[in-house]
Amino acid sequence: MAAPQGGYPPQEGYGQPAGYESPSQQAAGLAPTPAQHGGRKKRAYAGEAFELGSGANAGLGGQLPAGVAQMTQQFGAMGVTDPHLMPPQPVPQAAQAPRPILNHLYPTDLLTQPFNVAELDYPPPPIVLPQGTSVYPSPTANCPPKYVRSTLNAVPTTHSLLKKSKLPFALVIQPYGALHDSEDQVPVIPDQVISRCRRCRSYINPFAFDWDTTLQRPADRALRPDLNHAVVEFVAPQEYMVRPPQPLVYLFLIDVSYASVTNGLLATSARCIKESLERIPNADRRTRLGFIAVDSSLHYFSIPRDGSENSDSRMLVVSDLDEPFLPIPGDLLVTLSECRENIETFLDKLQEMFQNTQNNGCAMGSALRAGYKLIAPVGGKMTVLSSSLPNIGHGALTMREDKKVLGTSKESGLLQTANSFYKSFAVECSKAQVSVDMFLFSSQYQDVASLSNLPRYTGGQTYFYPGWNAARGEDAIKFAREFSEYLSSEIGLEAVLRVRATTGLRMSTFYGNFFNRSSDLCAFPAFPRDQAYVVEVAIDETVTKPVVCMQTAVLHTTCNGERRIRVLTLALPTTQSLADVYASADQQAIATYFSHKAVERALGSGLEPAREALQAKAVELLATYRKELAGGSVSGGGLQFPANLRGLPVLFLALIKNLGLRKSAQIPTDMRSAALCLLSTLPLPLLIQYIYPKMYSLHDMPDNAGLPDEQTGEIVLPPPVNLSSERVVPYGLYLIDDGQTQFLWVGRDAVPQLIVDVFGLPDKSQLRVGKQNLPDLDNDMNQRVRAVIEKSRDHRSKGCGSIVVPHLYVVKEDGEPGLRLWAQTMLVEDRADQGVSLVQWMGNLQEKFRQSTNMVQQLPPQGGSRKISFNVSDQYEIQDVIGEGAYGVVCSAIHKPSGQKVAIKKITPFDHSMFCLRTLREMKLLRYFNHENIISILDIQRPRNYESFNEELMETDMHRVIRTQDLSDDHCQYFIYQTLRALKAMHSANVLHRDLKPSNLLLNANCDLKVCDFGLARSAASTDDNSGFMTEYVATRWYRAPEIMLTFKEYTKAIDVWSVGCILAEMLSGKPLFPGKDYHHQLTLILDVLGTPTMEDYYGIKSRRAREYIRSLPFKKKIPFKALFPKANDLALDLLERLLAFNPAKRITVEEALRHPYLEPYHDPEDEPTAPPIPEGFFDFDKNKDALSKEQLKILIYEEIMR
Repeated sequence: MAAPQGGYPPQEGYGQPAGYESPSQQAAGLAPTPAQHGGRKKRAYAGEAFELGSGANAGLGGQLPAGVAQMTQQFGAMGVTDPHLMPPQPVPQAAQAPRPILNHLYPTDLLTQPFNVAELDYPPPPIVLPQGTSVYPSPTANCPPKYVRSTLNAVPTTHSLLKKSKLPFALVIQPYGALHDSEDQVPVIPDQVISRCRRCRSYINPFAFDWDTTLQRPADRALRPDLNHAVVEFVAPQEYMVRPPQPLVYLFLIDVSYASVTNGLLATSARCIKESLERIPNADRRTRLGFIAVDSSLHYFSIPRDGSENSDSRMLVVSDLDEPFLPIPGDLLVTLSECRENIETFLDKLQEMFQNTQNNGCAMGSALRAGYKLIAPVGGKMTVLSSSLPNIGHGALTMREDKKVLGTSKESGLLQTANSFYKSFAVECSKAQVSVDMFLFSSQYQDVASLSNLPRYTGGQTYFYPGWNAARGEDAIKFAREFSEYLSSEIGLEAVLRVRATTGLRMSTFYGNFFNRSSDLCAFPAFPRDQAYVVEVAIDETVTKPVVCMQTAVLHTTCNGERRIRVLTLALPTTQSLADVYASADQQAIATYFSHKAVERALGSGLEPAREALQAKAVELLATYRKELAGGSVSGGGLQFPANLRGLPVLFLALIKNLGLRKSAQIPTDMRSAALCLLSTLPLPLLIQYIYPKMYSLHDMPDNAGLPDEQTGEIVLPPPVNLSSERVVPYGLYLIDDGQTQFLWVGRDAVPQLIVDVFGLPDKSQLRVGKQNLPDLDNDMNQRVRAVIEKSRDHRSKGCGSIVVPHLYVVKEDGEPGLRLWAQTMLVEDRADQGVSLVQWMGNLQEKFRQSTNMVQQLPPQGGSRKISFNVSDQYEIQDVIGEGAYGVVCSAIHKPSGQKVAIKKITPFDHSMFCLRTLREMKLLRYFNHENIISILDIQRPRNYESFNEELMETDMHRVIRTQDLSDDHCQYFIYQTLRALKAMHSANVLHRDLKPSNLLLNANCDLKVCDFGLARSAASTDDNSGFMTEYVATRWYRAPEIMLTFKEYTKAIDVWSVGCILAEMLSGKPLFPGKDYHHQLTLILDVLGTPTMEDYYGIKSRRAREYIRSLPFKKKIPFKALFPKANDLALDLLERLLAFNPAKRITVEEALRHPYLEPYHDPEDEPTAPPIPEGFFDFDKNKDALSKEQLKILIYEEIMR
């Protein structure tokens, strides 16, 4: 029976059940159309920038004399022009055109304009290049987004602009769009012409100008695909080979233990390999195979050539697991084309050899060692198929999963490698061009966290099949299809990837499965076609060009033994406008970048820090956009964000609720580890779907859905539906698909005819739930639903390759609870498990956004309305007194010409020589440092009897903030991070601050922090420079390090670190940790908390008298910081422990503190600048202070003012 037009509930005969209304469907908005833009003159570049590779002359039109070939290009570093080498060219008409208009910024309110899932299918903001950027106007001149996507399609010209935006600048690179060349063809240049820039080594591309000097005209670009296409492959000449191309080698390591035999893995894998022999790449007839079976021993197999007198395979057993050896090294790898029949015979018998085994041992680590010895001379792939936890031999693992720690902070330890063998061995494999792929099948704990290190560092992948059993037909079929695709996939051998870019840009960090051989070279023993990579880009210098280019090159050997270079060239416009940066940001690429960052943080610091970092980034982006581009006001209750990034907060929420990161006590460790592997390797289209699954309403899909499109012939999918239960009706049928698993959701009140048409069953009660395949029925509705399911699985239509065939689970709304709850976790906009709903998430972001922007604004002013009168330039208007100290007063003022608010610090240093010294130190140091977190001097004035510094005006200080309100954990993180960031600059300059305390940490309304008051600072360059230094007053007592009070002979940078620890403790509790009344009381308070020093720390005290004093005190036990700060973040307490170590030699350094997991949401090594060491003699006046009179010090101050 054909389904009526219009879907379900049918318009005729079926009827919608009473009491139900169709959910409102928000119309999908349309992406804004970019404005028309003008052109820009194409720059001329150096005539000899490119060199011609072997055989290049023939490809460019005639024999060119050596040294005469001339090209100009528009790529990165080649910005130097020699007019004598440049052939005369007419100036294009577009040369005088204005700079093109980039993408427009369309603001939206995330609260009043809810997210629509259709927005995730919008293309990224277009790349708007100046007219004439590519020499030939080819539509293929720039790299398509299926291969390379940038998080920013308009590049900031400076690092400061990028930093101001808070957006990441990174590339998402997927060099291949399919598993097979025939499915994704790119131009191949077979003549071995490799034309490259002599300076930056980039390959010739559509943005390079070329000149035929023989014919005195531009070269015929139609003859050269590399001049018309941004994605090409060069056949590489001999000089691109370290050694002759090696054959493709597959070594199968097959678990033959009791678990593998009983669940059917051994029989199924042997059958799959046999049936796929024809599909294994073997065009050059050199492909070689090998087999090692593993239980508590290693079983090698020698397979004879076809036609040999004895065609039986020999099995050789090695029981020495500590030093596994190869019994007959020359006969264990066989050529597929020479031994095909005997390989098939062997595979037929393999299952019979172990069918009666009772062996529960699995020496997979030793088997990997043996396999490495076997194929290391030629390289290749080791394919592991295992159902057991490796429990003996090299890399032996134990059952360590503890359900009690799941969902707690201790769970992160289970995600770490349990045995260092797997990482060190993986690095060893990578160096020998050996790649490892893991196929893991088990209903028991298998320690995916440890085993996944093998693919992670060798360019492989981890495929996890939890609870797999061949007795279930769906399991066997899924594995057979996926393993067959895996074996047939084309791969690149002995590959390296490098990204080159315009001068000023640098590839700083790489993410993905590979081994970083050097700072910018990623090594792949086997380059897969189903993975993507993320490369973070740093802006080191100001970019002056209107266009920057980034070129990815993958040098590899094909399965057919041909050395090739795949080149992908991406050109992007530059901008000095923050609005352009935001308007051209790609939300899917940004989400991909943060997916990789979240995995890195989860494995390095823990799951909770990873989740917190994502939320903090969302708040930071919202605050930055509001402050810089939406007027800065926090009133009105909305959440402003650009239209092209509207889905980013939703993707962040979905990522936090993903299986890999979700807070839950119900997720087995192996499943979480496998999910983390996917989050760091999936190609962008599949990753976005894995984060935010697709949901299709099938009962009411449009008439053309599930049918071939009239023009393309492709199956038409229904429009996607938001992942919310509000969009699900009780009578409906829905497909939910995250790319790895599919759920067919059947509503509790599904129309009976729908069940008949789709499942062929008379009643819903007879419908079996769980893993199954949809029956093939002779009716239109069934065929359309089946077509939608298959189309949703089609990776090629998404522009990427994958071997995965998702399982289909039928779920009844009123059926098995566990299965239903599993499916409902896909509805990421709902509240499930311990996660929040999308509405709650937006509310949380709004609340944290308000806290971050309003915290300082709500504080009372520092001073009253008291006026003060003293002489300053008439360019300044004095406002209020905002602070007073031992030797000065600070007032707020307005600089009349600019309207800028400043702080004027009035100092009367000449009453005492000590004040003179302090003034001189502060003047010199504030002028020396130029740092975002150190207060800066804007001007110095010198009336008759005092000095005045004009500094940046800050609204308040940390002391007042702590006194008036409780600080959130986010604020503690951010303030301590900024303090340490400033301290890093000071310590790198060999300067000790010596007076760090809350009142010397100034704050403004944006929570920016600046360190002030350098009057007590000294040099840390050498002990000679500092002799006698501790005899003078050092820091406010409450923040003094214990070594200051116990010895006056030695000191280090650790005294500042102690002060930071005291400040952090005060932030956590709202009161000082060690408020000593005098020297003895201060030391007593410290020992009350930290306990009596250990013997090692005791003898670390240099002063004998100090040691005797400590010894005279009663023994005290340490008080755990958790008892003192019960509500504090565990990571904050861990950092506090390290900051407040009694022994300065054991105290954490500033650099180590910045790398601490507690500060990871803000830590960025590229954005934590150092300062050059202060020059010798900088503090000479301090050395000679006793010999300097007050008048001499006045002269030094005057000279410093006039400098």
